[in-house]
Amino acid sequence: MGLGISRDRVAPRTPLRCPVCAGDLDGVMIRDLGGVTANLVWEMHAGRCPEHGWFQAEVISRPPREIFPVDRPFGATRRLVIDGQEVFAFPTVWNNLPLAEKRKRSPDPLDAAYWRAEPPTGVAMGNGVGRR
Repeated sequence: MGLGISRDRVAPRTPLRCPVCAGDLDGVMIRDLGGVTANLVWEMHAGRCPEHGWFQAEVISRPPREIFPVDRPFGATRRLVIDGQEVFAFPTVWNNLPLAEKRKRSPDPLDAAYWRAEPPTGVAMGNGVGRR
């Protein structure tokens, strides 16, 4: 009988929010993807918005660059249409910081300020995205 080591944490706390409405997510899961090198945090965070479906973000020792709509936790990216525009990813505050700014920071990868979603290019969203 071997030891069962789970890679998934169910119902953990995460800074991931719905990138469409900025609401809390249900069914939150975090999967440990394992470290490439020592002291490297590498995780996938996933959760479901009751109104907008499943979303996930990958953390590799820094806040995520994008939040993706997915078909299920840790699944494939799904098509999402907002204001008539297809959206396959939502950039985060961290993604949109100037490179020079990112280089001089060593942020906590779970700092919620950097996880806020910003509207994708060409999509007008007046529903709270980027304002949480």
